Amino acid sequence: MKKLILALFIIFGTLSFSAFDKVVIGVINDNYENPIISGTVNRGGLANLLFGMKKDRDFAKQMYQNLSDADKLEFIIEKHDESALVSVLKLFEKNKYKGKIEVTEVAASENKNIHQITTKNGWTYNIYPSANEIPGTVAISTTDTSKGEFVQGLFEKAKKALK
Repeated sequence: MKKLILALFIIFGTLSFSAFDKVVIGVINDNYENPIISGTVNRGGLANLLFGMKKDRDFAKQMYQNLSDADKLEFIIEKHDESALVSVLKLFEKNKYKGKIEVTEVAASENKNIHQITTKNGWTYNIYPSANEIPGTVAISTTDTSKGEFVQGLFEKAKKALK
């Protein structure tokens, strides 16, 4: 019996509290040289059930404080980071943010919540199946760089920084 309880504790403990990074990249007024890279750590199913909503609210407040003075914002996320961004967008909506917001998501399908919030507020929502397919260029140190390659590099940098 003790072995069974120990085995269940190990299984549920590992599944419920395994870390997974959520990253939201914020670009202020098209300044790609100094993006705001922030994120949260997803601790798994049980931990998210118990603490997830508060964690996302705290994250959203931090992002709002750092970005709300800008005239134009771009949020860049990957598929698994949607819940963190929804919290951020809801806070911008609640506080009646007057600037422009563009959301760029790398995912196979659109998130209905993000689409609904962006449409309702007149913001832009773009979705691409991979970062390499994001069109355009960004100026970094007076050099034009592919936006898709740049975004892919930001995701990699962000994931390393959050570990």
